[in-house]
Amino acid sequence: MKLLCICDPTSYPNEAADVARFYRYVAGHPNIEIYHLPVSGVFAERWAHIAAIQVSKPLNHGQFLSLNERPPQLLALSELDLVFCRTLKPFPAGYLQKLVSWEQYTRFVNRPSRKIEQISPHFFLTVANRFIPDAIATDNWREGMTFQNEFKTIIAKRANSCGGRGVFKIWRQNNLFQVDNFFQGHCAFLTFQAVMGYLQQNTDQPIQFFRYLPRTQAGDKRIIVVDGEIYGSLLRRSRSGHWVNNVSGDGDCIHARITKQEELAIANTVSAYQQRELHTLGYDFLMDNDGSWRLSEINAGNVGGFGRLSDLTKEPILERLTYWLIHFGTRQPASPPISCNATH
Repeated sequence: MKLLCICDPTSYPNEAADVARFYRYVAGHPNIEIYHLPVSGVFAERWAHIAAIQVSKPLNHGQFLSLNERPPQLLALSELDLVFCRTLKPFPAGYLQKLVSWEQYTRFVNRPSRKIEQISPHFFLTVANRFIPDAIATDNWREGMTFQNEFKTIIAKRANSCGGRGVFKIWRQNNLFQVDNFFQGHCAFLTFQAVMGYLQQNTDQPIQFFRYLPRTQAGDKRIIVVDGEIYGSLLRRSRSGHWVNNVSGDGDCIHARITKQEELAIANTVSAYQQRELHTLGYDFLMDNDGSWRLSEINAGNVGGFGRLSDLTKEPILERLTYWLIHFGTRQPASPPISCNATH
């Protein structure tokens, strides 16, 4: 099978990073011929051909980091069996739209045209509304302020972000709106209109607002799901006790039990993603006041955690994922995907 992976390797300097481990594992697989494309190479595509880099076997971490420096070869998109995008959000402007034009030539693990739909702030709130905390999506500061007035402490999320970078905690104190972000730190604003201006920097999408769940020290649970099958669960906890538990911050991982409630949330939402040919998913859960786990996000971008899950469970998770990729890349295409309207 010819597999194309897209990423910027220097985004993963740690050899334990999920994408770096995946490249090294797949490079050593006898049934996969792996090619690499830098993110910039997506925009350089001409006439359904790309300048791809064939990945050597075996591949060490130093070689992975320097992949972009290797000489490329011209490759027709129609020669590829499967494309696996491992690009970190925020996606560059026009990135997904460019990949959409490739869909007529090759198959994707997560279909770009449907990823555009899934990134829309309203999609998750519609598909998962039974399993999430109180939430709205809006670009209207008055609606955002009304939501904050009702729930006092809230969370705001930007659509095209990952790793906690686009997640903000908002509350009112000393007659000011306080805003906290793990990476950008703390700031305060006199009006909620100013808060919205801050949140909407570099985006024209509505902002998601959620009721804040205060039991953050319980951790942030990530359940990895591939084509409807649950691979396992990781519980991420901040070493400093911060309300953000992402590994990209200061979170550590332990293996976690999956509850019946979480299985129910997955069972009732995953088909909306499968029908849209979005197959690798990261379900994130946070603990509510009553001890139940509430769905906070379904990530269909560059889902991480396969390597860490393999380490914690001692199970062949990367082997399982690779077997699925080979099977998926070589089976007959499914029937045409459903329309763009989100359904329950």
